[in-house]
Amino acid sequence: MFNNKHVSAIIVAAGKGTRMGSELPKQYMSIAGKTILDTTLYKFEKSNEVDEIILVVNKEELDYVNTEIAPAYRKVVKVVQGGATRTESVFEGIKAVNSKCRIVLIHDGVRPFVSYNLISNCVENADIYKSCIPVVEVVDTIKEVSGEGFVKDTLDRARLRAVQTPQAFDYELIRECYLNALTEDKVFTDDSSIVEYYGYRVKTIEGLQRNIKITTPLDLRVAEILSSVY
Repeated sequence: MFNNKHVSAIIVAAGKGTRMGSELPKQYMSIAGKTILDTTLYKFEKSNEVDEIILVVNKEELDYVNTEIAPAYRKVVKVVQGGATRTESVFEGIKAVNSKCRIVLIHDGVRPFVSYNLISNCVENADIYKSCIPVVEVVDTIKEVSGEGFVKDTLDRARLRAVQTPQAFDYELIRECYLNALTEDKVFTDDSSIVEYYGYRVKTIEGLQRNIKITTPLDLRVAEILSSVY
């Protein structure tokens, strides 16, 4: 609860993990003796602001998650089946939240190093601005490249940011935007891009360098190192 507003967290864990090169989806791989998904869920379970957790998973893992993972978390009130795309999966989560919900957090199930402070800051700023995302500075030089593989432009790194989750939104706003997005012939890579597409402003706050998304075998190795520190 935040300012007497019900806060729902949607944890999206419906990915297949193709870039990991493993038959086991990455969210069920282990770091420091726990699955990546368990480590992520624990942070939202213990957050003072979060009232409920909606977990979105693949159809094939529904039974496993319902019996082996969800029962360990009091705040996991629903485990729902994801869709064919991330946009569809998130919308399944949005539809499943409590009718009292006023603020929604949307988080990647494979970002286990999110902090309680970041969750709190996202909720607080979503309450003020209706849309909030954590970002970090870009350290590499970024080039725009043509389809033929030639550099078209060098972008101004000082103006660029890499985006993380959780992303936080006013419930009515994100629900409306997602309803419209599902009718579009367009691929959205994150939740805030949908809000931006329909003309709403998105507030940025400082994210965490350690809040990595575990996608590749190298990420998994880095996560093993981070798990010994955080």
